[in-house]
Amino acid sequence: MGIKVLIERVVKAGHEELVWNMLRDLRGQAVRQKGYLYGETWRSLDNPRTFMVSSTWGSREYWDAWANDGFQRNMDLSISALLRKPSTIRVY
Repeated sequence: MGIKVLIERVVKAGHEELVWNMLRDLRGQAVRQKGYLYGETWRSLDNPRTFMVSSTWGSREYWDAWANDGFQRNMDLSISALLRKPSTIRVY
């Protein structure tokens, strides 16, 4: 069964464009992963420091493999250093 993953990130002021580019790079790598079906990255109109990444995966196992991938983990650590608070991840 396919799943949807939603990740919300609130960026520290002044780092919005850097994080936007990092998220694009991260998605560029995700599309090459087995089980990745579709994804989008949004930026809030009400608060341009809030980003939402939505991705659809073929199964929870595919998502878990990506979540534990070395590239993904390193990028996530780099992005986390630029956030006001920890990312919120929801899996549906």
